[in-house]
Amino acid sequence: MRFKKFVASVALLGLSTQAAAQQACLTNAEAETMVQAILPSLITNVSEQCGSFLPANADLIARSQLLSERYTSAADAARPQAAGIALRILDDGESAGALDSDSGGELVLGIFEMGIAVAMAEAMDASSCPIANRVFTVLEPLPPRNFSSLLVLLIELGGPDDDEGSPRPFSICSAA
Repeated sequence: MRFKKFVASVALLGLSTQAAAQQACLTNAEAETMVQAILPSLITNVSEQCGSFLPANADLIARSQLLSERYTSAADAARPQAAGIALRILDDGESAGALDSDSGGELVLGIFEMGIAVAMAEAMDASSCPIANRVFTVLEPLPPRNFSSLLVLLIELGGPDDDEGSPRPFSICSAA
């Protein structure tokens, strides 16, 4: 049950996109790019939310700044592509060009990131934080893309059949 709650928490990472992304379909690579672009923010937010539920020496708390910094250059490299994906999610193919693709996509991506803080504040608690600590501890040695890939997998696992009623931030396109 605690694992399922953590999976639901990870699925909430894109809650701010829920309304815009109800029908959005991303490839695994696009979803991984989105997660990679916001990974430092995600790590910081989860660490902040779990600060009162975990001991100070828990890896997620003690090493979050180092971990976040470790993934920053990869996140920065992924941001332009993620901004384009974020804009496509918002536009859903209908009003393309309504926002400037450079600044508009970055703005939309920034809004998604802000939504993470709200979603994490609601999702992380005494039962999910120890699991988050274990997940981040296990994933820490991985390169950014692998870390992001596994988080996307957790998002998929916490999908629409989740009994917590937590929606996925996006759907993964089925392979044809």
